[in-house]
Amino acid sequence: MPNDEALRRVDGALAGLSLLHDESNFRPSMPTKIVEYLAHAVPVITTPLPAAESLVRRSRGGVVVPFGDTRQTIEQVLAWHADPREAARTGARGHRIVATELDWAARSGDFVAALERAAASRP
Repeated sequence: MPNDEALRRVDGALAGLSLLHDESNFRPSMPTKIVEYLAHAVPVITTPLPAAESLVRRSRGGVVVPFGDTRQTIEQVLAWHADPREAARTGARGHRIVATELDWAARSGDFVAALERAAASRP
């Protein structure tokens, strides 16, 4: 589905799922959907790929489930369904990290400065 349609479905969602398998091409990457879920204050359930696990644990914006553990995934969704305030608190924690560390408004100066340094170093 197109990204703009997918993002409209994120707002108000109970949870965002990123249940990728342990594949070599996924290990070094940050799944964009995790950042998008957190940016929308939606708590995340992710598998323990390194970048995803690091952001979710550090932000406390969700939970990490073992690869292939559908039972724990379902239990977490049901727990947030039973306690939507906890789900909202979890999503809010993740949102704070994304807003301060990954939001373009917060990081654009660093990016532009890096581009300027790169341009200045060219002969």
